[in-house]
Amino acid sequence: MTSIAAAMIVRDEARFLPGCLRSLHGKVDEIVIVDTGSRDATVAIAEAAGARVFQVDWADDFAAARNRGLAEVTADWVLYIDADERLRVPGDRPLGDAIDPRALAATVRFSPKTGYTRYREWRLFRRDARLRFAGAIHETMVPLIEAIAARDGLPLARTAVEIDHLGYDGDQAAKHVRNIPLLRRGSATDPGRVYLWYHLAESLCAVGEVDEAVRAGYRGLQAARESPSDRQRANASLIYQMLARLARERGDDPRALIAEGLAAVPDDHALRLMRARAGLDAGDAAGALAIAASLLAIDPDALCDGLLAFDRRIFGEFAHDLAAIAAFRLGRFDAACLHFDAAAALARDPLPYRIKARAAEARARQAAS
Repeated sequence: MTSIAAAMIVRDEARFLPGCLRSLHGKVDEIVIVDTGSRDATVAIAEAAGARVFQVDWADDFAAARNRGLAEVTADWVLYIDADERLRVPGDRPLGDAIDPRALAATVRFSPKTGYTRYREWRLFRRDARLRFAGAIHETMVPLIEAIAARDGLPLARTAVEIDHLGYDGDQAAKHVRNIPLLRRGSATDPGRVYLWYHLAESLCAVGEVDEAVRAGYRGLQAARESPSDRQRANASLIYQMLARLARERGDDPRALIAEGLAAVPDDHALRLMRARAGLDAGDAAGALAIAASLLAIDPDALCDGLLAFDRRIFGEFAHDLAAIAAFRLGRFDAACLHFDAAAALARDPLPYRIKARAAEARARQAAS
């Protein structure tokens, strides 16, 4: 059977690490952890779980830290994972059972945030001295994987293995402060990589630097046009979402931005929801209702093989709310009531939807009298 090492870098992860280690128990043959200066119980937790822990000084370089861990791996394959992530293997079997040993690398089904759908991400690869991470932040070896696979004629595989990421839940303020200098440096060093521009733009927006965020976003869109690929277009789609959101918040019409984004990635369902909301703002209730119906027809669990993840509420709560408002404006008050009730049944805070449902119900009675 193919042996697997889990490799991760950590710092002050006592809150998250036990859950990650539990998810790895019985699934991997080796755990290699690089600690970059923890002051809490992280190292003790890791060692108690049988991990081999190596201490390095943090040098503002995620790739360097990850590569230090890779140099210590002895297993056949590597799973790269973080402390705030959880591994799920079909059948609760050892991870090696899910690997095609003929392949050079394989993707997992990755959920970036609680309540989001999954997408494909490269997290499994052979132990090979040629395979090393690059990039001070959002480190990657995907270009190397693709180049070596093409040159050596090695297959690339997909697995049904899942990873859930919990680190984007809650307050991200400290991460924004840490990440912005690294993202500025990364986007300057590798200006053709769209995701760096996207994350820089979102981080700047989060700390109130909106004008600079917009400039970074447009730099990312330019990079996508200059170096097109499916992944670049998917990451550019995230930028279109951000720019369209900002435009609508300012009271500007975002429909041209949304249309441009959908022309590149027609199945960006977040942009489709934004198109419907912008259409409602412009008086197109019928068009919004049609989009809502199409979103409600999608099974979010089936969205696991693309390059984008979506908030699951797009296909439930948000789509029902959209349909309810559109139906109400079209005078279809009974339908609006049903959709508001359906949204309430799915919402964390159902009261606003229930109030709207009762208002639609009252209008339906008034129309019938």
